[in-house]
Amino acid sequence: MKQKTTLVLTAFAIAGIIVLFSCSKSNNDGGTNPTGQTDSALLNIGKNVIIPSYQNLSTATAALDASVTAFTQAPNATTLANAQAAYKTAYLAWEGCSEYQFGPASDQSLLTNTINVFPTDSTVIKSNLSSGSYTIDGISNLKAQGFPAIDFLLFGADNAAILARFTTDAAAANAKTYLSAITASIKTKAATVAVSWSGNYINQFTSLTGVSAGSSLSLLVNSFVQDYDVVLKNYKLGIPIGKYGTTVLPQAPAKCEAYYSGISLQLLVQQVKAFQNIYTGGTGYGFDDKVIASKAQKNGLPLNDVINAEFTTLLAKLSVLSDPLSAAIVNNNAAVNDAYTEATKLVVLLKVDLSSALGVKISFQDDDGD
Repeated sequence: MKQKTTLVLTAFAIAGIIVLFSCSKSNNDGGTNPTGQTDSALLNIGKNVIIPSYQNLSTATAALDASVTAFTQAPNATTLANAQAAYKTAYLAWEGCSEYQFGPASDQSLLTNTINVFPTDSTVIKSNLSSGSYTIDGISNLKAQGFPAIDFLLFGADNAAILARFTTDAAAANAKTYLSAITASIKTKAATVAVSWSGNYINQFTSLTGVSAGSSLSLLVNSFVQDYDVVLKNYKLGIPIGKYGTTVLPQAPAKCEAYYSGISLQLLVQQVKAFQNIYTGGTGYGFDDKVIASKAQKNGLPLNDVINAEFTTLLAKLSVLSDPLSAAIVNNNAAVNDAYTEATKLVVLLKVDLSSALGVKISFQDDDGD
């Protein structure tokens, strides 16, 4: 994902945690909730959006680890197919969690820094397989772990060659150990974060009210906006199509997320829907209620209506594309660029208008010119 991952994502480790919104849609206070009052929107987001997302990731990564264990113990077409399917399910589950890289995720060295750094470095992976010497979560292995590394190991060739890598190749034993180490690491981290959120952290999350840099709302909004701006807009779309803010780059389809398995578009759509779910609070209170209560406007229209419409437009632009996204960049470039344009519009709405309506200062730094 990121040549600049370490610099970009360290901002997620900002101290603080989130404000509880008002008790009902009718009395939502628009961002000035006094300390000590229950804030229904963030209470709902924490308990009914974030916790279920991490629990889903924990379940899916445990299933992935189990399927990889079955595959490495008996590599064949069936166990390979099962491991590949489990990988896709777990990767999709991750897209519902990447927005919350603070608190327990920060305690795990920021999950994004170890679970989803793409594009993966196949040269380092091959070296690790050959030598059998590496530290899965080490700094030097940053781009040779997580879902992108699994993507290469399980999809980076035709299935016959993949099976050979784990059976007849000279480094087959090392390949089994390496793949197992990656999935075990992901499983452990996902479980730890899920347990932390369901345990003591949800109380901490809902107790730090206000909109200052040390509040829960500030941390959530900054994490939410940064993940959308830097990860989704820049690294999932912009860099592969040759754009980074106002900078024109060579097209780089191979830098798409999940390049080898070809599910980049599925992951992208899943993440957009996750952002939308956070904004609306699912079926409960969300950021939208705060925006409505603030009476914020955008070009003479209610800001909430504009944000919801832009989510709908972006998803519509993505719906005309098909996986693999890397092929769409080459063969349907105009449509991919249309989606990028809409994604950029939403950056402004979230980074400037939403944060202003909520009374939260955006504290992370991004240098792409948006």
